[in-house]
Amino acid sequence: MNGVQIGYKGIDVEVIGYTKHPARVMWDMLKQTWIELQDIEYDKNNPICREFIEGSVERRLNPTPQETVLIQAVFKNISRVNLAQLTRHRGWLFQVESQMPQHVKHNVILPLNIANSQYAERAMKLIEESQKLYDDMTAGNDDGKEHTNIPYQDARYLLIHSQTCDASCSFTLPQLVNVCGQRLENNTADEINYAFRILLKKLKEAIDADTEMDYLDKYIYNANFARCDCFGANAGKCFTCDDVFGNSFKRFPDGSPSTTKATENRKFDYTHSAWYAELKRIKEEEPELLLPGEAEMINSWHAQDVQDFWEDK
Repeated sequence: MNGVQIGYKGIDVEVIGYTKHPARVMWDMLKQTWIELQDIEYDKNNPICREFIEGSVERRLNPTPQETVLIQAVFKNISRVNLAQLTRHRGWLFQVESQMPQHVKHNVILPLNIANSQYAERAMKLIEESQKLYDDMTAGNDDGKEHTNIPYQDARYLLIHSQTCDASCSFTLPQLVNVCGQRLENNTADEINYAFRILLKKLKEAIDADTEMDYLDKYIYNANFARCDCFGANAGKCFTCDDVFGNSFKRFPDGSPSTTKATENRKFDYTHSAWYAELKRIKEEEPELLLPGEAEMINSWHAQDVQDFWEDK
């Protein structure tokens, strides 16, 4: 078989660019509001510059200049399922690996829960047959048009939906914070949840290692990175109203009657989900990716499993 990636761990992110000196740009925008400040050049040691930049980041002053801070990154080995979710983000710019003009690099993500289930063998056979069929249909396509079999753009329709690809994107720092509110919610996000944790890890590493930035530049990034968590994290509550799992993962208590209702009427058992299996793996293999309170959340699952075991006896 060509390529099968068990679980999400093969996903990676490369940071390819970011605004190097956001503090200078933000100051040059902020100062235009006050005539007496317009001739003051940016100086990281100037208390006025610091006061206004911190005020903007803390949203006491106009926060709009933060939208000038741009980041570019490449998501690698994400499934087309993930890609469909990723490209829904308003304001983000994307360039995605095409399956139309060229033979794909066979690699399919098989979720952990399926890989560890009674359906694993059948799933592997399906993937193998799909990849072999694709290869047979496209054999000879690169030997000249007279050897065309089934063009790649048509053969791709028979690939598994979890075929992986790379996608580059550009977004603003506030857009990152906003999207994390949705994508770091355990009850509703799985593969894309993992991808954004890797993105945040790589961004933090890049900013920390950058020797050209001054302390205000890094402050702008780090203050926003600290806000990157699911909606409701600041309040310590879950507000999801999605009834797939409701608030089954229980990182936070229910934040509204609607959340409680969604949990009571949930359609599926979260312990059978891929993300449940991934979080348990992450705790053991990549604990640095866990968000505050998640280690305790996962430990509580184990305690519940033990209780359920004895209740069944």
